[in-house]
Amino acid sequence: MTPSLARPRAVHPAAVVSASLAPVFFIGGTIVAELAWPGFDPVNQTISELAAGDAPTRVFMTAMFVLTGLCHLVTAALVPAIGLLGRLSLGLAGVALWAVAAFPLPTVETTSAAHYYSAMIGFIALAAWPFLGMRRGPDAPWLLRPLGATLGTLLLGGLCIGFAQLEAMDGPFIGLSERVAANTESVWPLLIVLALVLRGRRARRS
Repeated sequence: MTPSLARPRAVHPAAVVSASLAPVFFIGGTIVAELAWPGFDPVNQTISELAAGDAPTRVFMTAMFVLTGLCHLVTAALVPAIGLLGRLSLGLAGVALWAVAAFPLPTVETTSAAHYYSAMIGFIALAAWPFLGMRRGPDAPWLLRPLGATLGTLLLGGLCIGFAQLEAMDGPFIGLSERVAANTESVWPLLIVLALVLRGRRARRS
């Protein structure tokens, strides 16, 4: 049974920290890596290229993938107010990020099946988890209720599909489209956690 938001452990305090750090490591780490690589084009080059085997930012970006994945796992474990399937999907996304780090692009110009499927699993899991974690009832914040959760997954899924189409066509702005999708997905757990914290405070006051 999903815990009531009036209970103090519906969102563990450590989950607020982990959900806040995930976009710091992922978005902030990506920006730092791009700045550290003169000539890198974030509009047309992918995030994975920053951790490729021959990239000058390989070690740093690999660490950012690992830390972001860890944050997703901690958030999934410590927010029982989210539906179990959603938490499992968020945890899977964390493991997928570790796999992305473990199976990097061999070089900036090449790819591998292990890396491709790891990244795709991560994208899909991060898009699906709001819908899978939905809650019914007046104590749930709007983002976790059926309509909000469904719209959240449709938004995240639509961004991922747009990126996948550009990647398949090897079209322009592939890096930009990936960043829009991936960065939005990295922020979404924080939005849910903050919504749960605020709703929990209101529930306890009332």
